[in-house]
Amino acid sequence: MKSRRSLPLVMVLSLNFAAVYVALLLFIARVFIAGCSGVSSEGSSGLLSPYDELYYRGVRAYFREDWERAAEFLEKSISTRDKILRIRRKCHSECLAANDTFPKLDKEDPILWDMGALEWIQLQAECVRFCMGQSVSPAALLPVSSDIEYEFSTRNPYNYLQVTYYKLNKMSKAAAAAHTFFVANPSHLEMRNNIEKYRRMLGVKEEAFQDREKEKELHWDMYDAAVDAESSFNWAKAVEKWTECVNETLKLTEECRAQCMMAPHVIPEEKNHGEAVYEKAADLSLSLLSCRQMCVSLVSTRPGRVSALEDFLPLQLEHLHIAQFKAGDLRGAVETLRSLLLFYPSDSDSLKNLELYTETVDGNSEAQSAGPASEIARYVQRALQEKALLISGLLRTLCLNLCEKHGGGPVPVAGVTVTLDDQGLNGANRVLLDGVLSQSECDRVMQLATIAASVGDGYQGRRSPHTPHEKFEGLTVLGALKTVKTLMDSYFRTPSSLYFAYTHLVCRSAIPGHQEGRSDLSHPVHVDNCILEPETRRCWREAPAFTHRDLSAVLYLNDDFEGGDFFFTDRDAKTVTATVKPKCGRLVGFTSGPVNPHGVTAVTAGRRCALVLWFTTEKHHRDMEREEAEDMWAADGQSMVKEEKGADQSHVKSARSGRSQGKEKERGRARRDEL
Repeated sequence: MKSRRSLPLVMVLSLNFAAVYVALLLFIARVFIAGCSGVSSEGSSGLLSPYDELYYRGVRAYFREDWERAAEFLEKSISTRDKILRIRRKCHSECLAANDTFPKLDKEDPILWDMGALEWIQLQAECVRFCMGQSVSPAALLPVSSDIEYEFSTRNPYNYLQVTYYKLNKMSKAAAAAHTFFVANPSHLEMRNNIEKYRRMLGVKEEAFQDREKEKELHWDMYDAAVDAESSFNWAKAVEKWTECVNETLKLTEECRAQCMMAPHVIPEEKNHGEAVYEKAADLSLSLLSCRQMCVSLVSTRPGRVSALEDFLPLQLEHLHIAQFKAGDLRGAVETLRSLLLFYPSDSDSLKNLELYTETVDGNSEAQSAGPASEIARYVQRALQEKALLISGLLRTLCLNLCEKHGGGPVPVAGVTVTLDDQGLNGANRVLLDGVLSQSECDRVMQLATIAASVGDGYQGRRSPHTPHEKFEGLTVLGALKTVKTLMDSYFRTPSSLYFAYTHLVCRSAIPGHQEGRSDLSHPVHVDNCILEPETRRCWREAPAFTHRDLSAVLYLNDDFEGGDFFFTDRDAKTVTATVKPKCGRLVGFTSGPVNPHGVTAVTAGRRCALVLWFTTEKHHRDMEREEAEDMWAADGQSMVKEEKGADQSHVKSARSGRSQGKEKERGRARRDEL
């Protein structure tokens, strides 16, 4: 029974009147819940401490190599956060049940409804404040930074714990922490190697490799068990597991939504002195509604995956109704299928299945009259209402967002195609273009590299600035391809004039006999305009970094080698988010800032060549040498042969004197420059 579905178009109704009041309610709720908590230091009252403070203490102890204290505070931060999240859910549910009488929306007399709504909000706020105050200190109710939340969402505390327990010689705990982190970060190469080492250690048993966060992801175990039951045609068990999976998915979604309502958020700052409270409330309501809608994606994303399983809940319902039909539960099949039709009311396959089911249960009035499950009906109705409010609110800022978008501009060069954009490269402000150079053009530039490149970085003749297993050759290319600048300027919609900051033709050749057992990188992970600090996930835009760089591009010339893949990582410099395989005419472009850490894998055979370009919007940092070369070209009008013949001395002198008014300062850092 196939079921091909298409998402129905949601028509946005006129809900502006309700949106204003909903916004006001949410705003005032925030004022009472977050603003009334106050600030106090941690005492001995037994109340829960701020988990972000505990985490900070644990990380500081880690870097002091105080392993006992690091383990203590890191474990406390994890357990305290879990307790606070449970208390939030509990208080939200209890207070909502205690104040379940909400004033009806009366359009004829909105002022009276407004007053009733304010009273309801006050009761809720007082209830929540009292409930949370029984277990949580006022300091723990204050907002937690997004950086700390990101640390916990990516399970980074277990990364620290893995090393900490290893230093304490508690290998079983270290193995559990490593496995827990690796489940959510399967691309983390270092942790994969660590886990293999733990497996070979004496005394570390297989049961030590447990996911300590598994209880929060039980619906995925149920999902896998249901799929296994289907594959063995055990329809009764499949019904059981799919039902459990649906219920657990609904439960986790509700718990996530409760966090959106209960977690402290900073009240939006004033944009101007004349901004009304309703405007602030509207901004805050959009933020809260977005958080609620995001819960669907969060629950639908497996640990270690970057994207959600599409149509996760409808997919479960589809499997469930088929399993119920196969198991003989006709009433259940009709109810589940009608629940599925709430998501896709015009899906032809589902309608045909419903017709089949109703014919099969002919005479069974109870089965024929079965409607959709009440919890699913409520889920869909609420989702549609929230989406309508979100769309109507977001339309007013859509134009501004489009104007601020960096990527997605036109590609004004014939034959060049966008192969991957931000989504395809799993990041922000990235693009992969093909067809920038033809094979003959690649061959000509490769020939130039063979003739003119010097061993080392092109300045000081260093043998290999990155790894002793490869020979590095570099050449400061005078005639950098203008096509690349045109593409980068257009695609990334640079707001002002874009200048060449520097261009470099680089080749890396694997050294025969030095490749076995390599674990190094051809070029370490780095960011082009700031100093990346993976431990803290910070990137410091200060000297000696090339802070003036705005856009980066790598144009590949060949693919007849092994290894040498370009890759993007997370700010930890270890979690790979996207990989690019070089080939002639392929261009990878990206903004030079901290959203795009990148590196190059080891070149294990052959010779890899690429043209690397950096661009800046700061005129005083432009590549003066290139402009001089262009002037020479214009004056000569023949070819680059004349330039190249006289480049042996003058070119080296220029490279060491005054590129972009700062070449002498950058000369010593060139080994960190190439890609």
